[in-house]
Amino acid sequence: MKRTAVFALMIALSLLSGCGQKAEEKAFMDFQSAVSGAAGIELTADVRAEYDDKTEEYTLKLSKDANGVSVEVVKPDIIAGIRAHIDADSSTLEYDGASLDTGKLADNGLTPISALPELVSALSSGHLDIAWSEGDATVAQITPKDDLTVTVWFDENMLPFHAELQSGGKVLAYCDIMTADWSVK
Repeated sequence: MKRTAVFALMIALSLLSGCGQKAEEKAFMDFQSAVSGAAGIELTADVRAEYDDKTEEYTLKLSKDANGVSVEVVKPDIIAGIRAHIDADSSTLEYDGASLDTGKLADNGLTPISALPELVSALSSGHLDIAWSEGDATVAQITPKDDLTVTVWFDENMLPFHAELQSGGKVLAYCDIMTADWSVK
């Protein structure tokens, strides 16, 4: 009888220990809380867009504040300076009369220009599916909306350095984050 009670207690304790939040999940949730509360965000990344028939590369700079989100093309040089401004009601593309049509990567409307805003949305309010460690990196898989999954790699200081946006089981955009500031005033 004692053995059965001890065995049952050991099973219950092992199940309860699994109920706690993993360190990686807690680290991501703390990061997400800081990002969602940030007054402003600045992010620069190399974005590689994977179309069905081609690959295109951009360097983009995102700025987010109370007035909305702006994404500026840094590279390629031929379209550098083109800026998209996105707010709750509209989006505009600005540059000396020029327009940029990069085309959609997926039916959900993802484009190279929208990759960084989608990444920031995932980091600030997306649903964490799972988090794990890879060497010194923490990796988080996030679902910001039903038809998009964002996987982000963080360094030992919980700063994101790489992200992949996928839809329909295919990675559509790879983002190598060069600079990130989550506390812009």
